[in-house]
Amino acid sequence: MASDLSGIVESSFPTGALVPKAETGVLNFLQKYPDYDGRDVTIAIFDSGVDPRATGLETLCDGKTLKVIERYDCSGCGDVDMSKKVTPSEKGTFKGLSGRSLKLSAELLALNTDKERAVRVGLKSFNDLVPAKVRDNIVAQAKLKNWDKPHKMATANASRKIVEFESQNPGETPKLPWDKKIIKENLDFELEMLNTYEKLYNEVKTSYDCVLFPTENGWLTIIDTTEQGDLEKALRIGEYTRTHETKNVDDFLSISVNVHDDGNVLEVVGMCSPHGTHVASIASGNHNSRDIDGVAPNAKIVSITIGDGRLGSMETGTALVRGITKVMELCREGRRIDVINMSYGEHSNWSNSGRIGELMNEIVNKYGVVWVASAGNHGPALSTVGTPPDISQPSLIGVGAYVSPQMMEAEYAMREKLPGNVYTWTSRDPCIDGGQGVTVCAPGGAITSVPQFTMSKSQLMNGTSMAAPHVAGAVALLISGLKQENIEYSPYSIKRAISVTATKLGYVDPYAQGHGLLNVEKAFEHLLEHRQSKDNMLRFSVRVGTNQAKGIHLREGVQRKFVDFNVNIEPVFFNDKEVDPKEKFNFNVRLSLLPSQPWVQCGSFLDLSYGVRSIVVRIDPTSLQPGVHSAVVRAYDTDNVRKGPLFEIPVTVVQPHVLEDNQNTPIYEPASNRADKSVEFQPNTIQRDFIQVPDKATWAVLRLRITDPNRGNDIGKFFLHTNQLLPNQSCRKLETMKIIGVNSEFEATATFRVKANRILELCIAKYWSNHGQSHLKYSLEFHGVAALNPNAYVMHAGRGIHKLEIGALVAEEIQPLLQLKNAAVVLKPTEAKISPLSATRDVIPEGRQVYQNILVYNLNVAKAAEVALYAPLFNDLLYEAEFESQMWMLFDVNKTLVATGDAHSHTFFTKLEKGEYTVRLQVRHEKRELLEKISEANLIAAYKLANMLSFDFYDSYNQCIISGRKITSAKVRETTKMLYIAPIAQEKLTKANLPAQCAWLAGNLIFPKDEGGRRIALHPFTYILNPAEKKSTANGAANGAAANNASPAAAAAVTANGAKPKAAATPQGATSAANSAGGDGVTLQSEVPANGGGGAPSSPQKGKTSADDYAESLRDFQCSHIAKCELEKAEKIYNDVIAAHPKHLPAHLQMIQNIESSELKSQLPFAFLAAQQNSNKEGDNANVDKPKEDQQKQRSALERIVKLADIVIKETDADALLSYYGIKNDTRPDAAKIKTNMDKQKNNLIEALSKKGIALAKLCVLEDNLKDHLAELNEVYTDIIKFIDATDTKAIQFAIWHAYAHNHYGRMYKYVTKMIEDKRTRELFEEMAAINSALGYEHTKAVIDRMAVTYFPGGFRLF
Repeated sequence: MASDLSGIVESSFPTGALVPKAETGVLNFLQKYPDYDGRDVTIAIFDSGVDPRATGLETLCDGKTLKVIERYDCSGCGDVDMSKKVTPSEKGTFKGLSGRSLKLSAELLALNTDKERAVRVGLKSFNDLVPAKVRDNIVAQAKLKNWDKPHKMATANASRKIVEFESQNPGETPKLPWDKKIIKENLDFELEMLNTYEKLYNEVKTSYDCVLFPTENGWLTIIDTTEQGDLEKALRIGEYTRTHETKNVDDFLSISVNVHDDGNVLEVVGMCSPHGTHVASIASGNHNSRDIDGVAPNAKIVSITIGDGRLGSMETGTALVRGITKVMELCREGRRIDVINMSYGEHSNWSNSGRIGELMNEIVNKYGVVWVASAGNHGPALSTVGTPPDISQPSLIGVGAYVSPQMMEAEYAMREKLPGNVYTWTSRDPCIDGGQGVTVCAPGGAITSVPQFTMSKSQLMNGTSMAAPHVAGAVALLISGLKQENIEYSPYSIKRAISVTATKLGYVDPYAQGHGLLNVEKAFEHLLEHRQSKDNMLRFSVRVGTNQAKGIHLREGVQRKFVDFNVNIEPVFFNDKEVDPKEKFNFNVRLSLLPSQPWVQCGSFLDLSYGVRSIVVRIDPTSLQPGVHSAVVRAYDTDNVRKGPLFEIPVTVVQPHVLEDNQNTPIYEPASNRADKSVEFQPNTIQRDFIQVPDKATWAVLRLRITDPNRGNDIGKFFLHTNQLLPNQSCRKLETMKIIGVNSEFEATATFRVKANRILELCIAKYWSNHGQSHLKYSLEFHGVAALNPNAYVMHAGRGIHKLEIGALVAEEIQPLLQLKNAAVVLKPTEAKISPLSATRDVIPEGRQVYQNILVYNLNVAKAAEVALYAPLFNDLLYEAEFESQMWMLFDVNKTLVATGDAHSHTFFTKLEKGEYTVRLQVRHEKRELLEKISEANLIAAYKLANMLSFDFYDSYNQCIISGRKITSAKVRETTKMLYIAPIAQEKLTKANLPAQCAWLAGNLIFPKDEGGRRIALHPFTYILNPAEKKSTANGAANGAAANNASPAAAAAVTANGAKPKAAATPQGATSAANSAGGDGVTLQSEVPANGGGGAPSSPQKGKTSADDYAESLRDFQCSHIAKCELEKAEKIYNDVIAAHPKHLPAHLQMIQNIESSELKSQLPFAFLAAQQNSNKEGDNANVDKPKEDQQKQRSALERIVKLADIVIKETDADALLSYYGIKNDTRPDAAKIKTNMDKQKNNLIEALSKKGIALAKLCVLEDNLKDHLAELNEVYTDIIKFIDATDTKAIQFAIWHAYAHNHYGRMYKYVTKMIEDKRTRELFEEMAAINSALGYEHTKAVIDRMAVTYFPGGFRLF
């Protein structure tokens, strides 16, 4: 029986607040002007990519016209090199870059309009075209569908075989006979293989063959998503510009494509996050429902991807410049872009210059595009506006984030509504240079459409990223109306209108709302009313001082006197260079200047014609109390005051609290009228305190407690944000941001780093959604201990003892700790090549070609390590940089992309395996001469040390020299305390396994004993190593250090003086054994080697004549050339050597090597078998005997190898070798020489056995009688494992053949895996795939095939 809930359950959902529009007057505007709904307006979304299939983004309001009219990935992440052309056979077959055979159907062949009937081929990894989370979903779905069932069955069968074997062969594996042991090993390795692939599955990347050819309807792209080569079943897709096709690669990922440079580059457009689609939905979603529509539902969208999937989703200079260039091109083609929304950005170190900012200004000032940017989510501290909108000119519209009561109810399910306010985290004005970054605020949250790959129709997202598209959509409404009313406008008139008409929220933080909450209806009325205004098509450039700042910002110590600022004001027309000179000549405006505060003074009037006028603005802060104070100088047209200010000069002054200078710990407590000294906090209350940090302070401790009685465990949610602004550094360089829970039971604390003698902003805010009133008592306590002497945190090993003069703010316990964590290697470019970039994508209108300088570096990683790469010239710069790109890509020897980095890569470490790597760095600019200047730019490779290096501290110079009494803790009082550090001993450096050519070590120096201070007060420390010597000194010391038994300080002293220890004399008879491998004849363990003596060439061995030396040297020289020469010449040299030295066994091995290189391919079993089968298939009627001739030639070569190997085996006394290696300790005087000779004989024997075994196995494959010769192969195998393990590099090739002969595919897997670990080659992966196929594991074979394609791309990836 259903219960009647009417009157209890609310039946109408507040859908209008899901995509809020009422707050800014959008709904009223559309009700009043229903046709001004964004029609005839195009918004470019600079973001992570827009999904044209997302709900609400398919069509305009007519239900037919496409909404997303263009879709570009400007980052280069989706680019595929298609420069290689191949011509299919008559049957349509050809080879793709994956190595697979591809086949075009007759229908597809007929579509190709290429004159030569050729097609272009490429290879694309799809790993970075979707977000990581979506990628995980794709992999999980594929695993469930194609992997789990067969793999679980295979694993169960493998486990069952092991159990059966163990039941039939009881006992421990090591005690089994060798033949049973290898069977057990085979079963174990097969199970190990299956378990390994289970773990690897999620890491395997997918690369697809791409095929491209022209058709009558433009370029056609075919992507072999089947990975089988049948292109009839593959994905076909045309250019988005022509066909507007978007197709699914799988259940999650949809793509579109563009083609550039006459087919040389294919651009595959994916999405690196759902962000861009959500943003576009807010700006222009069309759901045929006013409640959930975007702001301008009839506006078109151009998707410009600036987030690079190789970097997660971070924007790059390349993407931004290409995006701006594309907008310029579309405007020039008559396909005008009216609005750009950019909900992306970083924090710049300075904003008055930078190439990207200049191009942003150009697109606004020359092309008339209104650029809307999110202000950032980095508040609530001041001066946290991001870039953009903080660029060199205030040409963009910056947007803060507002949350209304209706949004709280519908989007956040809050239990009660609170008054509307800005979000706690929205970024705050002023810009660091004093400019105004936030123009207006708008709703900063929405539940709306996201891409299909999320498997969700809509999601809640919040941030200024959501507020900006609201304003961009509102601007689209304004422009739509202005166009239909035939009213001329400019980005300047639009920005002035929304600024002047915004609703100022008196109870809301003024630094977060700009001019106030957007009001679309009033903005349009303003534009209508002032349609004839002479200043609609011009802006007023306001520049303050020599730094060309956008405003006035005083935040340096206590302001005790007035300051005068020169402000230059210049009218600038839209598209200034093409304006009629008469307009400039006739321009004049008479301005009334009105400061908003009495402590700001300037002239009252200004007559302004076309040209620069300078005025003086005086700031008199002497009467201002501690805190932040803001004002503005507004300039009104005296002929039309009602229009509002034509421009503004923003002013911000910070007066800090100065703590009393006494002997006690400095503590700051806020002023309070309450007896308990607490401060009242309502939701979103913000308390800002500005404090002049005392001299010598390095960290501070904030203590907080709620004083309200009976609160118990009721926790207040407070947002703590501390910030200190440093010259030419972003607001993020010295800050703390965290959310702290505070209650009345316990005191909460937060410790953070501070810089002495600079103003600290201590900002505490009760989180916007945290209900209830709280009374918070807090205090800030300063501590400090630091080294005061110059260059204290840089130590040069060559200078010996390093001195630290330690000073403290007040008496402080110290427990010094210096740990070096990273080792830096300076890489110099091996190549720097400047070239013009794409003529279709990288030419800024008109004709401004962008060039690239590709710098190439070689990186050798001797041992697996975590490495971070960065270019110091460009690192940590993006929008403010002179150059527009600094992307690097790291490739292994097979040209597989391993890692990618850009502007902030110095903090990102990548785990690299041992090997050789290539780093390619791309720097871009339109001025070739500037690129020439950076052709020698260094790259730094920072290695994480496996074990940190620590230093000892001494309080006496002499104790430091002798490594005497150390100091672990001390108390620093009023006077400075001296500490000394000795350079690192060479023995310690050697054990640290530093990378070759290491230039310096880096880490942190910590002084405080206090636990909180130790976590925070870290001083970056650099230890500069001595230059590596080209040759080691006689005692083995490197890096200029002395002998290991010397103290570190003494070692440094020796190096500093440039002296080197004298080499010890070489004892008589201690020369090393000869370099020749084995000598003439066989030397038993009791004999002295016949050919010993590899010492100095000028000192022949005792008992040997110069003629003997000459003969041996000539023999060794001849032997070294046997393997290198052509077969005929090698035979002659071989015969000459054997004639002169009949017992010289290495000559036979060298001849084997020659035969293998000239007559045979060094193939693994399955590859060898496949080659024989293919050879038989290729025999045609014209030359039917050729395969037989080739096999006979191979057979002869293999038989010759067996004979040569047998000579070495026969002439080597294996029993004598075994007896020698059975000796535990050889006490003979010449034991070292004997060991060297025995090792060479052993190696020769093992090589001969291995070569013989492989040749025998190949002969058996040719004769198809492998099973009949297992005894011979077993004999070779057992002879080898008497000396070494089967996995040893000297025997592993034969071990693979031996396993193959026994059908031991588990063992084959283990041996091939070992070879892959040493050197990754495609042949090994193909063998591994064949092993899995032989086992019947087609699902694992498919994964290995996929790995082979990804690991061997054939060329470097495009930037």
